Formats: sequence, C-alpha cells, structure tokens
Amino acid sequence: MLLNNLSTFAVKLNLITETTWNYNCFIIKRIFMTAACYLNKEKIGNLLIYIASNIKPLYHTQLLKLIYLIDEEAVKEDGVPITWLDYKVWKFGPVAQEAYDLKSGSSFNEYVNLILKSGVQDMTNTIIEPAKDFDDAEFSEFEMEIIDRVLKKYKHYNSAKLVELTHRSDSLWSITKDEHNLDFIDSNTSDHIIDFTRLLNNDEIKYDNYNGAKETMMFNSQLQLCR
Repeated sequence: MLLNNLSTFAVKLNLITETTWNYNCFIIKRIFMTAACYLNKEKIGNLLIYIASNIKPLYHTQLLKLIYLIDEEAVKEDGVPITWLDYKVWKFGPVAQEAYDLKSGSSFNEYVNLILKSGVQDMTNTIIEPAKDFDDAEFSEFEMEIIDRVLKKYKHYNSAKLVELTHRSDSLWSITKDEHNLDFIDSNTSDHIIDFTRLLNNDEIKYDNYNGAKETMMFNSQLQLCR
C-alpha cells in the first residue's frame, strides 16, 4: 500500500517514470523475499522435514504444491504466510524457486534428501525424504494447526491432482496467469509473482497482521546486516 501511494505521488510530480518506479519496487520486493528466506531458513527447512515425514512417498511436485497451499491457508486465516517464500507463476502451478532448486542444490538440501526412482506413476521421479528430525521450535501452535489441516486434507492427492487444484479458475495462479497473458508455449516458467494480499479481502485486521509481520521481517533483516 505504501509503495503504491508513493508511486502515484512520484509519477504525478514527474520525479520518476512509472517504468523506473516499477523496476525499483521489483528490486525492493526481491531484496525483501531474499532476506525473508534467509531469516526463515530454519522454519522453512523444518517445514520440508515435517511434510516429508508425514507424507510417504512424497514427490517433489507434491512438496512444491503443499508448501504453497500451507502458506495460502495461513494467509486466509490471519493474513500472514508461514514461510514468506515467493511463489512464481509457472506452467504447473505456483512454485517457490528455493524449493524447486532442491533438485539442483539449494540451501535447504541439508534438511531433506532427494531420491531418484524409476518407473514411478507421478509427474516426477524425485522422492523427498527427511534428512534429520523435525524441530518444532520455529512454529507456533496456530501454525502447526494450519500445517496439519492442509496435510490431512491433501495428503492423498498425487502431483497431478494438486496441480489441478492450484489451476482452479478462481485461484491466484489462474488470475495472475490471465492478467499477464501467460500461455507457457515457449517456456514453462515466468517471473510473475503471486500476490497473497489479494486473499485479504479488505480485512483491516488481516492487512495489519500482514504489514506488521512484514515490517518485523525487514527490521530483523536490517539487524542481521548490522552484525
């Protein structure tokens, strides 16, 4: 909200072009998400462990969709995602790049192991297994309730069914895809980000929760830089 108001003000005064402002906002958002991922590394890593411990076998595509659905449910509940991961609009649904990169090596590979299986009936032949024991220290009881609720509801969904679920016509993935006319003919990926604030439905309490949590995240990231 603050960035949008500043944008309108600056463009009207000819202090900055709209294109330049949009680019600067994109950079700011990317810096925030990078900081959020760094600060939330233990929480995100343990979420991966928990999902892999409770759903067996767990395929890579399943993991990607379940992480998203958990954050989506959390935002619907009180306005604040659990991981603060950035979800891009890709051909097969919302994808957090950091979780996708488990296949090529990411900072989260210390939490889970990837096992290649041949002849499996799934969209991917990569199975995810926990690399260490789950530590719930990063999670509140409320967050664990949301996580358990989502896993209970979707634990029997295979990858294809989860992809279909995130492709509903009223989903954030579909809305964002249509807004940017994405057809995925030339590429299965895009850099367009899903905006969870669309789920807040002008609920002031949820907006306050979201903005308050975001400001705390930014403050903590600045403290880390000063150390």
